[in-house]
Amino acid sequence: MFRAVLVLSVLVAIATAGPTPDRRIVGGIVTVAGDAPWMVSLRNSLNSHLCGGTLLSNRFVLSTANCLMGRIATATMAVAGSRFLNTVAVPYWGIQIIVHPNYNVNTLENDVALFQTAIPFILTQSVQPLALSADVIGVAVRARVFGWGATQAGGGNSNALNFLNVNTLSNEDCANFLGAEGWRIGSSSLCTLTREGQGICDRDEGGALVLDNYAIGVASWGIPCATGRPDVFVRISSVRSWILNFI
Repeated sequence: MFRAVLVLSVLVAIATAGPTPDRRIVGGIVTVAGDAPWMVSLRNSLNSHLCGGTLLSNRFVLSTANCLMGRIATATMAVAGSRFLNTVAVPYWGIQIIVHPNYNVNTLENDVALFQTAIPFILTQSVQPLALSADVIGVAVRARVFGWGATQAGGGNSNALNFLNVNTLSNEDCANFLGAEGWRIGSSSLCTLTREGQGICDRDEGGALVLDNYAIGVASWGIPCATGRPDVFVRISSVRSWILNFI
């Protein structure tokens, strides 16, 4: 009963909250300097943003298998240290892409991959790694997701890095909200929900879900875009041991 009341309270709060500026992720807020020094833009050889990533050390970036699988590491670059995609920045070319061995292309379970750079990142005040949370995140936790993704379904990237405050759901409630797509929710899934008009979109994949300066999730998929249904992340606690084997 307590769990049901808690979930209902979260949903009522979401539904009754006042309007916010229609800025992007979709419906997000532009970051300010120092907000996310661990945020990385992963790009193709033409310098076009593909997806987000999280700097874990001076050689490794965490992103999604869905973004990186099948790509040539040496033709992929990571850019860090700027909140804006059009800022001229040093590219860090890849040497290796490591996909989680239990990645499922159908459900997107364990949808994570590591991007290793050929040379180490130069760490500065604006380029810093983010720690991985070992906690199993529960229901109704307020967290923050970051990304440069599309401003609407099928749209272009946001030049400025944006963030969005979201609330976590149980996997059971998430599957119910997703309806026909709910079968894809598994043990590695961590879902968030906010109001219609807010959420992750194309090329936000790989962005970090953050709580108290720890990564708790990796943006994976949703029903495009910002339709008032949950967004799905990979739960860091499910893949943390695998990641630590490399970094």
